[in-house]
Amino acid sequence: MEKSEIRKDYFLDKYVIIAPKRTKRPQRIEKAPEVEAACPFCPDRLSVNHEFVYRDNNADGEWEIVSVKNDFPAVSEDNPRAYGSQEVIIETRKHGLDINEFSVEHIIRVLNAYIDRYNALRNLDGIKHVILFKNEGGKSGASLNHTHSQVIALPILPPKIEAEAAAFNKYRLENCSCPYCDVIKKESGKSRVIWEDENLFVLAPYASDSPYGAWFIPKRHIRLIGELNHTEKESIAKALKITLGKLDEMGISYNYFVENAVNSEDYHLNIKLAPRPNIWAGLELGTGVIINPIPPEMAAKVYRGEIKIK
Repeated sequence: MEKSEIRKDYFLDKYVIIAPKRTKRPQRIEKAPEVEAACPFCPDRLSVNHEFVYRDNNADGEWEIVSVKNDFPAVSEDNPRAYGSQEVIIETRKHGLDINEFSVEHIIRVLNAYIDRYNALRNLDGIKHVILFKNEGGKSGASLNHTHSQVIALPILPPKIEAEAAAFNKYRLENCSCPYCDVIKKESGKSRVIWEDENLFVLAPYASDSPYGAWFIPKRHIRLIGELNHTEKESIAKALKITLGKLDEMGISYNYFVENAVNSEDYHLNIKLAPRPNIWAGLELGTGVIINPIPPEMAAKVYRGEIKIK
């Protein structure tokens, strides 16, 4: 692909400009430096200063994965003007490890922590939406090096989430099928497939708004993260190690977030990975139309190891 293309999302009313001439080849972009004194998520400080709302111990009886209330919450249960709940899931007691360096079994345990905290927060009174997400690297918004994820419960249904749910339902009514199931059928065997097994389909989406963006779609049509079985979690863990490991090699910050069903409506659970090698400028902020200099077809080759980043 040499010339730019304007591409529309599979079913959302969203456009992206794929502009490969803006970069001669995939660029190695270092994560922004992060500076911290004493890490508040390391065991010697965390165990003293925090009450654990979730705890998964290691073989020695020490905590290995925990969730704690955020010390600097944007929303909290005792604030009626910004009601909600915000937790931090610390994924390991070992400082300096990234999630792609965990074993598959350890990542499954992290997913189990996600499920526990998602279920707990979505059942709070007055909560309409819960988001699970991870920020990794300075450009992603991460403020600490110690690897962690977050879960936030909100008393509102964010307009972005409501619009995407409406687009999903519109597609389903018009086509009598699930858009994500159809994406799997449409993209199977194509150049944008990153990885797949019997449980999971990993794709560089056609109109990706992130360089090296990836979608993780379970092949079984399920609504919520809590419906994943063990083998599906295992597949997600393997795929995360591959994709996040490649971003780690390139020094690229990233966000990923889990998309669950809204309330009791039908949906297709997925995880979306949004790498952050660049910064949005005037066109993106002024129009919402994103320029992506890395064609998804190229991104898939990078993840598959067919293009080496020097």
